[in-house]
Amino acid sequence: MKLYAVCFLLFALAVTCQAQGFSDPLYTGQPGCLTEGELTVGVYPHFRLKSAFWRCSVLGQAATLEVCPPAQGFLEPARACVPWTLWYWTPTVAPPSVPEDETATPLV
Repeated sequence: MKLYAVCFLLFALAVTCQAQGFSDPLYTGQPGCLTEGELTVGVYPHFRLKSAFWRCSVLGQAATLEVCPPAQGFLEPARACVPWTLWYWTPTVAPPSVPEDETATPLV
């Protein structure tokens, strides 16, 4: 009986994650750079590589992938690369827009 309860809980968790928009396992958090707000913020964390981030510099063009120097990770609240000793986990938040076409940077 406990096995059924555990299976149900795992199923409910999977459904909840998909309902929140995390259903695409290949999505890297790349913003579409389609709004002025995205250009103002400028940088967004990469969802898979904690030492990388996306930079929006031109409205309507795909964000570019940048990598932090060795021994550093991208810290979203600081919007900068910091030493790993200062880095901490922050919740994943999707950018305001996503790339519109197939020319977006692929999963890295």
